[in-house]
This record gives sequence, C-alpha cells and structure tokens, in this order.
Amino acid sequence: MNKLNGQHAVENALSSSMGCFMKGTLVETEEGWTPIDELKVGDLVMSRPENGIGKAVPKRVLNTFRYEDKEVWDLAFSTFPRREGGGQRLSATPDHPFCVYGVVTNLFMDSPFGVLGREDSIYYDNIDVENDEDWHEKFQALERFSQTPYEIALYETPVWKRVDQLERGDVVLAIGIDDNDQNYDEYRVVEMARPYFAVDSDNPNHAWVQGYTNKYGWERQSIGHIYDLTLDQANNYMYPRALAYDVENPAMLLGKDADGTLHYQPYRTTVYNIEVEDTHTYLVGHAGILVHNTCGQTRSDRMAEIQARSKDLINRDVVEILRRDDR
Repeated sequence: MNKLNGQHAVENALSSSMGCFMKGTLVETEEGWTPIDELKVGDLVMSRPENGIGKAVPKRVLNTFRYEDKEVWDLAFSTFPRREGGGQRLSATPDHPFCVYGVVTNLFMDSPFGVLGREDSIYYDNIDVENDEDWHEKFQALERFSQTPYEIALYETPVWKRVDQLERGDVVLAIGIDDNDQNYDEYRVVEMARPYFAVDSDNPNHAWVQGYTNKYGWERQSIGHIYDLTLDQANNYMYPRALAYDVENPAMLLGKDADGTLHYQPYRTTVYNIEVEDTHTYLVGHAGILVHNTCGQTRSDRMAEIQARSKDLINRDVVEILRRDDR
C-alpha cells in the first residue's frame, strides 16, 4: 500500500464511529449464521485479521450495540467472475467500513455501437426495435457483453472503504461453499451502493431505492422501486422484498439541483453492531463479506488501536496528522 492509500484507509476507519447493519443481517458464527440483533456477548463469530489478509477464525463478541434513527444504504454484490449476476444484498449505514481487495478492470467494453456499460451506452430498453435497422446486432452486442466475465486487478494491500465510498466494480472478499460443504475464499463485486429513501407508507419497514435499474445517473431519476426491508426467517434472511417497481416518490422529494440531481428524505431505522476481540472484524451475509466493527468506540480509542495494529501500513507522519486532527 502506498502512503496515500494507507492514510485514507486509516481515515476511513476513524470516520466510521457509528457504522452498523439493519436488524436481521446475518453474521457468520462458528456454528452457522445468526442475525446481528440476536448476537450476545461471548458468542463466537468468524473473523479475519484486520489487514484483510488471512483465514477466518472464531473470535468472541465483546460488546453489542443498538442505535435508533440511522440512515441506511442498499448494497448489491455479484459473484465473481459473473458479470452483474446475483449474489448478496446488504443494508448498512453509510459509514460502515468494508474491506476492498481490488477493482474490476473491464466494467466497459468497446463495440461497433460505442462503449458498452456507460451511462450513455445502448441498453436493451433504449433500442427502437421497430425503427432501428441495427436493433438485432445491438442486442447481440449486449448479449456478448453480459456474458463477458469480469476481470479484476487486486491491490497489493487491501483497503478499508466506507459504504458511501464504495463504487461499482470494487472487489470484496467473501466465503464460498463447495460441493463437499468446505469453505473457500471467493470474490464479490460491488454492483450498487446507494441510499434508501423514505416512502409515504404506514409500514416503517418500507423504503424506496431511487433509479434502481440505472447503473449510472440514478441520482437524476424520479422513479424507483419500493422494498419491504424486513429480514426474517420467513425469507431466510436473504433479500429485501420488492413491493412496487418504477414508481415515483414525490411526497419525499426535498429539492432538485441545477444538474438534475434529485434529493429525497432519507430512510431511517434502528441498526445494530458488535465489537469483536483482537481482530475487530466479522463476516456478514450468507456470502460472509468482511467488514470492520468500528461501532461504539471514540475517535481517540480507534486511532490508538489502529496505530498499534497497523504499523506495517502507515508511517509516523500519518499518525501525527491524525493526532493533531483529534485535538
């Protein structure tokens, strides 16, 4: 890791004082998966070293935390190398740190019809089948693009990024299970990271995702999907359930910028986190994605811990900058 990345990794961890997950988010334990809100002090959860390098081992839960009225974001991950394939959905506060191991290098692909995958590219839903003589060739180009596996470049050292810093194409580490029920490390790719917004509903578990089907430019979309964010045993704690597609949310619209960006009322709910001994990390979702346990510590405490455990990642100049900033 270079000096700049090392500094950013520390700052990201330090700035995440309240990072948490929604009720029902699964945490991998020594015996399987347990909803984060049901974990107790003394339970053993699976944890990797804080630098992101090493196998998952059981570690004790030292503390549990619960916070009310917090904003949450919707995260979607695909299973590498499948492009845009299904994989894992998570709901976390925007400041929760995820460990990022690299980046996809072929999010976009050249074609006779321009670069595919960009905001201004051709998509299935913007091809005029009746009037476009090239519609069939365009569909074929999109099909080839969707079947082209992802390629990734791994960082020399993993870095920590907050949820609101995650970008499409970021690569995280998860755990797969083979045909013999043995665990192995696998990568997941961030496909989406965007806020949940409030919706005009009497149900506190209903939220709206702006421009859900748009990979780029979603901030300017006036339509989105409504979801029921209840994660429970009935749906195997898997995914928020879609209730309505491509609907507007005018009751929660706060304003519009000159560039067309729309601002909506954030969705807020109760969130949970845990503190894990020694390594201070744990694995979330059925995929077992690595996250940090920053919740509940003060900035000074986190700085002292990260400084002590990360001497191989940062130099004294960075630590001194953080000390001065903390005064």
